[in-house]
Amino acid sequence: MVERDDSGYILRIASHSPSHPWWRITDELAEGLNGYREEPGLISSVGVFTGRFGLGSLENPKTVGAGLADVGITNPPVNARMATEGMGLFNAGVGELRAIARFPEPDYIFWLVAEELGIRSMEDIVARKPAMTLLSGRVGPTGPDTLTWTVEQVMKWYGFSYEDVNSWGGRVLFPGPAVVGVPMVRRGEGNAIFQEGVHDESWEELAEARPMRCLELDEGAVAHMEDTFGYDRAIIPRGRLKGIERDLLTLSFGGWLLFCRADLPDEIAYLLARTSMERRDRIAAPYKDLPPHLRDIEVPITPEHLCTGCVVPLHPGAERYYKEFGCL
Repeated sequence: MVERDDSGYILRIASHSPSHPWWRITDELAEGLNGYREEPGLISSVGVFTGRFGLGSLENPKTVGAGLADVGITNPPVNARMATEGMGLFNAGVGELRAIARFPEPDYIFWLVAEELGIRSMEDIVARKPAMTLLSGRVGPTGPDTLTWTVEQVMKWYGFSYEDVNSWGGRVLFPGPAVVGVPMVRRGEGNAIFQEGVHDESWEELAEARPMRCLELDEGAVAHMEDTFGYDRAIIPRGRLKGIERDLLTLSFGGWLLFCRADLPDEIAYLLARTSMERRDRIAAPYKDLPPHLRDIEVPITPEHLCTGCVVPLHPGAERYYKEFGCL
């Protein structure tokens, strides 16, 4: 249950570190929910918290499910489904989670290997067993982050794992997000990187500084991730990086999902959906003058963006707002 004081609800939101783009979203929501007013509103106070161990995508569903926060953000949205059902990287279900809004982050996974490895496909990795230094995401106190786990599920479909890479005389490093890992590969500290966070200029800097090959996932691998866990597919467009000469199939890692427990009061879910709608232009403002491929969020954020593609059902309060607004 959401705490209350004499003036209204005390809402707790599980976000990310203050330097992360999620913080801007939750900051805007906090300002819109209880802002500056002469008379109390529905929300008395909003607390925004960092994700446990810096693993927001993995830990926020657990935190909300356990009642330690009322609302959270996760990415990709399929995390909320896996957390609800206790599948994938979630060893146990956290309870019924419901969507409030999906902010349209256009992201997918790059599968890059240095040209000097001579690798042309994921199947080549299994066949040749190269002694490569592969960079992925992060492993924290409670296990791998969502990206690290997702990458290994794809690798296992092809017949190899992180452990196998180490056994071939290579190394697997888990330095964190793309903004950390990609420069490491550019400096020669690795020769392969399987990572998301493609809306950063460090990818272009890597491709210009060092010949890299972007591998494509085949239909079977993508269908496996879709059917087994609920992931979406994506296309890496031709020309996205130097050396990418045709469209390539990959997995989507896009969408920042604002979610809650199913027992969140309808009036709060309604207000959160309304505030997301009213603040969407302010949330998108920092990205509007950037090239599209460097935007963390699609611009403009449309009403339809917020209420579709959520993977888990909308909370009834949020659904009521979107129907009243006319985008459902």
